[in-house]
Amino acid sequence: MATQTGDRVVIETPPRKRRRLYVLPTIVSFVAVVLIADRSDKTFGLILGVVILVFFGPLALVMLLRGVRNRPALVLDADGFTDHGSLISAGYVSWQEVAQIEERAFRRRVFVTVKVTDQAAFLARQSAWHRFLRRVNGPMAAGDILIPDNVLPMRPAELVKTMRRLQRAAQRSGGPDRRG
Repeated sequence: MATQTGDRVVIETPPRKRRRLYVLPTIVSFVAVVLIADRSDKTFGLILGVVILVFFGPLALVMLLRGVRNRPALVLDADGFTDHGSLISAGYVSWQEVAQIEERAFRRRVFVTVKVTDQAAFLARQSAWHRFLRRVNGPMAAGDILIPDNVLPMRPAELVKTMRRLQRAAQRSGGPDRRG
């Protein structure tokens, strides 16, 4: 659901999509636990289960917490946007930092990609965990910030249009970034 009040747009992930975000990691984590507990194939199942659990266990936990907390995926306003749409969400980004906003397809998924003007400064603001995840995901899509379609209640093209409109308005106003 997207709600607009003046130049402020709050974009929330619909409940059905929120549930889907944590169901798959939870199922895979459950399968990993079964592999670890089942001793019929001895070592292989144990090793495979541990490897899967190490990766998908934290992912399932994080996604479950994100689903329960239910904060907006994005908040757009006259000064910039706040991204909470994924595990590698960017947090607050002012429109002055944005160089390009596009819609990109990647492996049957669509992302709204945002390139920033100063990637080094942007990465310096991120936590070590986010920097690591960005490095791992970097080759997947052309953009510093990736907003996946599976958290949006609208088509990615609509979000791109709205973001560009707000960015142009901020550039025309020429006012300083009020959030610093």
